[in-house]
Amino acid sequence: MPVDLLLRDGIVILDGREEVRSIGVKYDKIAGIYPVGQEPMANRVIECTGLFVLPGMIDIHVHLRDLEQKEREDYRTGTMAAAAGGVTSVVDMPNSVPPVLTRGVLDTKIANAQSSRYVNVGFYAGVPKSVEDFDQALVPDILGLKVYPHAPLAAGTEYTKRRIEDCVSLAKEHSLPLMFHPDSSRENARITSIDDHLLVHGCDNECESLERFIEAKRRVDGRIHVCHVSCASAARLIAENRAESSLTAEVTPHHLLLSSDQFPYEDGIAKMLPPLRSPYDSQTLRQMLCDKCAIDCVASDHAPHTAGQKREDFLRAAAGIPGLETTVPLLLTEVFDKRISWVDYLRVCCSAPAEIVGLTGKGVLAEGFDADIVVVSKEEYRIRGDRFFSKARLTPFEGHRVLARPVVTIVGGNVVYSYGRFMIEAGLAGRVPLRKH
Repeated sequence: MPVDLLLRDGIVILDGREEVRSIGVKYDKIAGIYPVGQEPMANRVIECTGLFVLPGMIDIHVHLRDLEQKEREDYRTGTMAAAAGGVTSVVDMPNSVPPVLTRGVLDTKIANAQSSRYVNVGFYAGVPKSVEDFDQALVPDILGLKVYPHAPLAAGTEYTKRRIEDCVSLAKEHSLPLMFHPDSSRENARITSIDDHLLVHGCDNECESLERFIEAKRRVDGRIHVCHVSCASAARLIAENRAESSLTAEVTPHHLLLSSDQFPYEDGIAKMLPPLRSPYDSQTLRQMLCDKCAIDCVASDHAPHTAGQKREDFLRAAAGIPGLETTVPLLLTEVFDKRISWVDYLRVCCSAPAEIVGLTGKGVLAEGFDADIVVVSKEEYRIRGDRFFSKARLTPFEGHRVLARPVVTIVGGNVVYSYGRFMIEAGLAGRVPLRKH
């Protein structure tokens, strides 16, 4: 019986080695991986000689904005950016305007994403000021809960010891991970200078917040996920407290590959939370990601803003950068430059994110898994924000040398993106919402 699609003679990674194989797709699943000359008949063939065929990245930390912030990003442009960047599944954070604290807001986001998406889209929800007011109707369609101790979704919320325990308990009750932004600074912290900003959001506050959540996890016997680890000291603290899947963590490409000394002190384009740290911090994070395995995965923290919002003076500039179109090229460049192994890349960008949010059947290139695939050309070029599909085109990676270009992206067996063009209409490929299964 013929397969629907055959990716012929591409380079796949088997047990950490590069091997030439063909990948068959039937409906929305991978039908098989075939040695050269043993491929089945196919209704459609994509020649992949000299190209790498990999599982699409699963990005569990993105801000797709939409709703009342469509000038920054919407589900159409955000998922176009994902597909063009080799990302086949994204999980959208709840700090939209309005935030995801009720089923009504989630339903609006789901409806908007269903009609506009080019990739799979999942969602998180926030926790209201009173945990007892949590909307139970959210649970079937979310992949986790997310809290922001430094900037609560419900104004005036204090992240006391009791509050943190209650949030961990709530997530545990619904078999969800509690994702948190590790920052113990206060919502109304007085910041009048760049030095104030860096001190308020410094490594001491990151570690203090991390310690409080780890202690709550122990008391409640719950499960927490640390978002965008940025400091060497925080990474070491995670390494010291690893306990199977009850404590997981992520790092962004910008905290791995950039440091504060590379940019002018007042550069708003490089402003993000957490801030960029020292070269020592980024070097330690790379070691913890691969050598020590203290950090489980890479996530883009795609946080788009308008050009005007980023070009303000530093204190007024919005914090956050686009990342969906740069993460896969940047991480694969680390592979091609022999700084990250294939085994580590496939773990931190594909299989581990799927495991953290409970997406079985994704993140691995194997028979029976979802046909979410990216084809990559190994070629040298420079990142250019003016070529992004995202509405956010100012990036601190502007001009950065990379060696990997996603050229074909397949979502659920559908060829969504091919050599700079989108091949189907929005809303036809992928699942919304992604659910645990």
